[in-house]
Amino acid sequence: MAIVSITIELVAEIPVTVNESDRKEGQSYVDLVTDAATAFMENNDLNQLDFQVKVVGDVIAAE
Repeated sequence: MAIVSITIELVAEIPVTVNESDRKEGQSYVDLVTDAATAFMENNDLNQLDFQVKVVGDVIAAE
């Protein structure tokens, strides 16, 4: 049996609409999109999204 350390990266298409008029003065577009994506994730059932999973792992110990 091996003990494995893994990192799982989830990739999903998230339908987010960004309204430029919501951008505060001095706010970057990256922050605007991040805020919209965060609001989407807080207000929706993430189980409904179609995820692609990428697993990257290293064996850190083995018996």
